[in-house]
Amino acid sequence: MDTLTRRRAPETTRAEIIDRALEVAAEVGAMGFTLDAVAARTSVSKGALLHHFPTKLALLEGLTDHLADMFCEAVLAEAARDPQPYGRHARAYLRVTINDAVTACDVSIGRAMLVACAIEPSLRTRWSDGVRRVKEEDPTDPVGADDALLLRLVADGLWMSDLFGIHDVSPAQRQALLSLLTPGQTLMEAA
Repeated sequence: MDTLTRRRAPETTRAEIIDRALEVAAEVGAMGFTLDAVAARTSVSKGALLHHFPTKLALLEGLTDHLADMFCEAVLAEAARDPQPYGRHARAYLRVTINDAVTACDVSIGRAMLVACAIEPSLRTRWSDGVRRVKEEDPTDPVGADDALLLRLVADGLWMSDLFGIHDVSPAQRQALLSLLTPGQTLMEAA
């Protein structure tokens, strides 16, 4: 291990490993995702990688947590801009999904993580637990709870469609969906 690696803060090393792991997942998918492939991309030794993530599952858990954190941060930031408290997190969940431009890299990472979650049930639970915090302030009355669920299901369906190219949803159609489901909101206002 070189001097630079030895002096590096653990959080920095961990972040680099996660970033490189996302690159590997995007390029080779879940089936080609290995600790060796990730280690080859980092500036740390495989031993250092194994210190932070002793198994492939541990690294996939780290990726799942990282992606859930990124998504939640985006939703919470969007919710904070919404002046109407009632249902703001569900509307933000939808706006983040509709507004975020989907790149080829996003699709590849999403597909790899979806496969990983399908293979390893604990990752599904981990993702669900990770995004639970953006549902904590959802309305609890029957109508509000149903509306919040509807917005989340539409967002999740759009995400799946983007991942698999099921529907080519244009920016204008995204705007129309947002306007239909959250009257008075537009992509420009939400951005």
